[in-house]
Amino acid sequence: MLNQRSQIGLWSATALTALVGLVNLWSAVTPGLPHRITWVRELFPVELRIGAHVFAALSGFFLLLLAANLLRRKRAAWGLAVGLLVVSMVSHLVKGLDIEETLLSLVLLGQLLWLRPIFTAQSDRPSILQGLRVLAGALLFTLAYGTLGFWALDRHYATPFSLPEAMGQTLAMFFTADNGGLVPTTRFGQHFADSIYIVGGVTLLYAAWMLFRPVIFRGEASEAERQRAKAIVEQHGRSSLARFALLEDKSYYFSPSGQTVIAYVAKGQGAIALGDPIGPDTDRQAAIVGFRVFCDRNDWHPAFYQTLPEALANYQALGFHTLKIGEEAIVDLHQFTLEGKPGRNLRTATNKFTKQGYRVQYYAPPLSDELLAELRAISDDWLEAMEGAEKKFSLGWFDPDYLRDCEIAVVEDAQGIPVAFANLVPEYQLNEATLDLMRHRREVEHGAMDFLFVSLMQHCRAQGYDSFNLGLVALSGVGEMPEAPRLEKGMHYLYDHLNSIYNFQGLRAYKDKFHPDWQPRYFVYPRLADLPAVVVALVRADSGDRLQDYFGAQFLSTALTHGFKRLAHMVPIVFSLGLFALSLWAISSELHQHQPGDILRSIGAIPAWALAEAIALTALNYAFLTGYDTLAVRFVRQPLPYAKTALVAVISYGISNSVGLALLSGSAIRYRFYTAWGLSPGKIAQMIAFCNLSFWLGLFAVGGLVFTVEPLSVPGLLHLPFQTAHPLGILFLVITVAYLLLSSVSRHSVKIKGWVLPHLSPKLALSQIAITSCDWALAAAVLYVLLPAHPDLNYFIFFGSYLLAQIAGVISNVPGGLGVFETVLILLISPPIPSVQLLGALLVYRLVYYFLPMLVGVGLLALYELRRRRHRVKVSKPS
Repeated sequence: MLNQRSQIGLWSATALTALVGLVNLWSAVTPGLPHRITWVRELFPVELRIGAHVFAALSGFFLLLLAANLLRRKRAAWGLAVGLLVVSMVSHLVKGLDIEETLLSLVLLGQLLWLRPIFTAQSDRPSILQGLRVLAGALLFTLAYGTLGFWALDRHYATPFSLPEAMGQTLAMFFTADNGGLVPTTRFGQHFADSIYIVGGVTLLYAAWMLFRPVIFRGEASEAERQRAKAIVEQHGRSSLARFALLEDKSYYFSPSGQTVIAYVAKGQGAIALGDPIGPDTDRQAAIVGFRVFCDRNDWHPAFYQTLPEALANYQALGFHTLKIGEEAIVDLHQFTLEGKPGRNLRTATNKFTKQGYRVQYYAPPLSDELLAELRAISDDWLEAMEGAEKKFSLGWFDPDYLRDCEIAVVEDAQGIPVAFANLVPEYQLNEATLDLMRHRREVEHGAMDFLFVSLMQHCRAQGYDSFNLGLVALSGVGEMPEAPRLEKGMHYLYDHLNSIYNFQGLRAYKDKFHPDWQPRYFVYPRLADLPAVVVALVRADSGDRLQDYFGAQFLSTALTHGFKRLAHMVPIVFSLGLFALSLWAISSELHQHQPGDILRSIGAIPAWALAEAIALTALNYAFLTGYDTLAVRFVRQPLPYAKTALVAVISYGISNSVGLALLSGSAIRYRFYTAWGLSPGKIAQMIAFCNLSFWLGLFAVGGLVFTVEPLSVPGLLHLPFQTAHPLGILFLVITVAYLLLSSVSRHSVKIKGWVLPHLSPKLALSQIAITSCDWALAAAVLYVLLPAHPDLNYFIFFGSYLLAQIAGVISNVPGGLGVFETVLILLISPPIPSVQLLGALLVYRLVYYFLPMLVGVGLLALYELRRRRHRVKVSKPS
């Protein structure tokens, strides 16, 4: 730990680093003192001085990024900061003899050199989150660099800039072909404009490197370390966690003597060791001390998960805090019996399955690929039913390389078909069998797992084992004693009140059927202030960084329900009503310019063939809309006939497109149908999220293409920071390409704040974009064929206007975008289309594309409900 003097020095150096970064940014975009500029003009050409401005800005960017890592005493950050300060000082002198900035950098350089001994921590392991933070910082920095520069240096351009105009000009440098009409009047002005591309390019390339670095560098333990750890575990392992210490997610610390190993996972600022150090008892304390020093060098807080009670004295003597986290159920195989009253329920289940022809088969390692494929199908089915994902760290997961070397017990039905399985792992020097994966098919008969566990215990007893470990029950027995710490009593409150979500008590009751001995397990951490960091690290390690799966399907379903309710709160309603009122005002102003007869005549002028074509295109569009739900059931791996998914899609979209608030109305309809067909609320929630994601992906795909190829002029009335839709097109294409790349590279869902982006296969992602793009194109075509032909309005130009109007309507949440959609479209395409003809076509479009499908949807829904009622009445009648 650092002394107070070093702490003060570290904090002041960090603050000064951030200050130097900001000063460099400001200095890079502001002109120097005139008399100094005159001197440097004679010494250095303008290209070199502009280069010095760029280097000053870039050094400022990287110093700002490094400040937080300096506070965490990162050795690499110290070296980079020293190098950047040298570059910074040279840049300040070359660009304008900026002595003040140079002296500030020199003071910081001296302080960092003085503090060199305290910078011992190694660099963090790469992470996606780290890359996203850098990407956001790079975008903001580039925007600030350009904005401040144009604002402070506006005398070098034909047009002066206010601060908002300077920001708009910076965006125009990247999103317009002519740089937003920028006209530099000096060479310095031209060079500064070019420097924005350099600064943006360097910072964004660095951010891209940080983003993809986790994919390239995994930071796993070496094979030599794994073999060394395996030898120690086999010689000294004596707990249920020993085998899991050898799984691939672990890294290893070896004690100074080399006799003891600590298996750990580092996440964020926490390094979580699995269980106690494995090695000779005499070397345990030295291993703990060494691990703490090792973690301190890496700026990690050390913690130990599921430690045994006999090891607590070692940790407490070294100043660690301990917290009981649950109890492990261990069955004494010498006392286990099915006889008498205690074994009645287990005896009943065993006799029942035996009479039905079920049996338990045991397979010794190595397992065949054929058997592993059958077990994979059971495992996948179980995970789907649980609506979760594999846990890691203190458990195994379905990895063929891991399971191939395990003994497996498989429950087979009377036809010899596997329906459930469990694997056993050794505890090496402890004569105890440990249960790991326990999985079954969702349709398996109740009591099958009891049958399996009884058979396993009898089998292990016959093999000479003394005990059988059923695993940990979290929070069991925590805080029950009067003398328990307040923190444990608070955890006991959670145990009592979160049972409806996590079912801790149900798990305890289930394992109690086997009459185990309950043994306490503990969490060891440095101090109370470090507890949040190490708990977050533990959750990340346990979930494999899939935090959304850690909390369980029921929690997610509850959270989703609350999310639906929040959509109906007052803020979006007020916003929608405001937009609706504004749109009504705009429409009424337009209608006052025309007589009702003029609009009716424009409707009558629409050819019959155009009306028929609009109806046909609407029908074709709804055929594509059925693809949303068809792909959604494929995504959740819940096969349903196309006729069923098509029925739901037509009804939900026919009604929600007209009623509005699609997330509520369409979701309610899907929930009613799919629950009747056996889908769980969690699956339906995933399907709804998939359909909504598909909607926006189609918009981004077609909008990106249209707005990029045919940049649409944005009406000044909208007061947007750009004059054309070209920036939107670029943004939409970037989002679409990023989504497809993520589908190809990532194998996990991505969580961004409260939103979860599900993992899709590239084939499913491409199908998703293709179907939704066709949906958008056909919807626009329905209105296009109702408009009078005009040489200045081809379909491609109209499509862009249609998309912008639909975006406004969707964001407004007004039912069907009524009024908002029409207002924006009038602003965009009238002229060239006369407003009276456009209004007539819009009224017919509302009738064909919204009203008719709504009638069809309501009719189909009524017919479905009528048939269900008749079926229930028929079933309820006595025969």
